[in-house]
Amino acid sequence: MLGLIRAEFRKIFTTNLWWALLIPVALLGFGAGWLGTAVVAIIDMVEQFNRSVPLGLLSVSMSTNFSTIFAALFGAMAYAGEHRNKSITTTYLTGNPRGAVLCAKLVAYGAVGFVYGLTNVLSASLGGLLGAGQDFRNFGDPVDWISVGAAGVLAMVLWTLLGVGFGALVANAVLAIIVPLVYKFVVEFILSLGLMDSHAAGIGPYLPGAAGNGIVSNLAVPLFVAAVAGPDEPNIPRAAFEFLHLFFGGDYGHPWWASLLTFAVYTALFITGGWLISRRRDIA
Repeated sequence: MLGLIRAEFRKIFTTNLWWALLIPVALLGFGAGWLGTAVVAIIDMVEQFNRSVPLGLLSVSMSTNFSTIFAALFGAMAYAGEHRNKSITTTYLTGNPRGAVLCAKLVAYGAVGFVYGLTNVLSASLGGLLGAGQDFRNFGDPVDWISVGAAGVLAMVLWTLLGVGFGALVANAVLAIIVPLVYKFVVEFILSLGLMDSHAAGIGPYLPGAAGNGIVSNLAVPLFVAAVAGPDEPNIPRAAFEFLHLFFGGDYGHPWWASLLTFAVYTALFITGGWLISRRRDIA
């Protein structure tokens, strides 16, 4: 098993895909961090607040929810790329049984997904520091920042693993790229609009993309609102939450851990489906 895992790492690091997809993750993280805290600095010039405005928390949420698609694409190419290059035949012949190959890919790609998540959080932190003029108050309470950052890393790992399962399911490089992009940014967007103000609106938080986004957003938004409102304003209007969720993802009143469990189920289903299909698929 260790040999299979080492082989997967060699496959990853001898190609350009892993760092090519890491670059937009770093840029999105840095840009979102810089923009978020720069906005706070501008607001603070106009009106002095007696407490911090930790837009850095929302910046991590935004950058994570945009960057996870790159982690999913990276994971999807775990199988789809090998089918395209015809190297899957050698992989299966030397790594029998096929379930062991899947496990090795999950470990190796999950580890790189962790690097993606960490890069996103560190880039957002660096961008936030520069945007705020090295003012740490815009990151909020350190515990809140670490919690949101950890949730972002976890979300990135899960999206990577879901991508591995999807790649095993379709075994087609074109589909592995197009389907996740179209679903996340087109299909689910249309579904979400259709569910708004309908009797089935409660389904929205359980859609795959919404659940994946909610891992971070449903944690970051309440922490941000609580930090801005302070302990003296316990009755925060629902509209404040809904406005922020509209831009930064997530759903009002839906806990982050429920989004985590929902998305973990989707990840497990794709991995299981990929395993069942790949173990019966003919190879040339």
